[in-house]
Amino acid sequence: MNAKLSEGLKKLSLDFSVGQIAQLEAYCSCVMEFNKTYNLMKADDEDELYVNHVLDSLAAAPYLSGLIKDGTAVGDIGSGGGCPGIPLAVAFPNAGFTLVERMEKRCAFLESAIKAMNLKNVRVLCKQVDLVEPELFEVEVFRAFHPFDKKITKWLLKMLKKGGHLAAYKAREEKILAEMEEVKFLVPSYEKIKLSVPFLEDHERNLVVVKK
Repeated sequence: MNAKLSEGLKKLSLDFSVGQIAQLEAYCSCVMEFNKTYNLMKADDEDELYVNHVLDSLAAAPYLSGLIKDGTAVGDIGSGGGCPGIPLAVAFPNAGFTLVERMEKRCAFLESAIKAMNLKNVRVLCKQVDLVEPELFEVEVFRAFHPFDKKITKWLLKMLKKGGHLAAYKAREEKILAEMEEVKFLVPSYEKIKLSVPFLEDHERNLVVVKK
């Protein structure tokens, strides 16, 4: 097993089975292979992929365990190369994940990765967000999708069931405050949770959680 992945999972107190580790390793292999052509995400080697993308995605898992239960319908919006949706789907094998992505080449990659990983709880929805049916998800996650603005926030809330939660991976607090100020009439309150990503402890990472 990759040393960074092994140590990172320990730091996050995530006790993954041999099968779950194998799924993450298969995902990494797929990304490194497709990255040569598709430029899915910035990762020059396996260590960078595991730290900057996989462990970054999993850093929110301890908190999300309070929102994602067996059977929860989770949407990864603007999934791109599959983060955070695919690592979270490995962490929560009894929840149902939908990777929403508009670009056909990326959708083809996601389908290929899911097959290689033998992930049974994930599907790909190759659609623009404004064309996704309303109230489809109980939890929505996104990582490098789009800043909160009026149009995007309306679409995100439309896809979410009443009582559901948005969980957005964000960086600096001042940028979060500026984004949320712009949409305060749509999102009057939110929770900001500080995340610590293994090996990136000096990088500011936060999870912004909004309840519909």
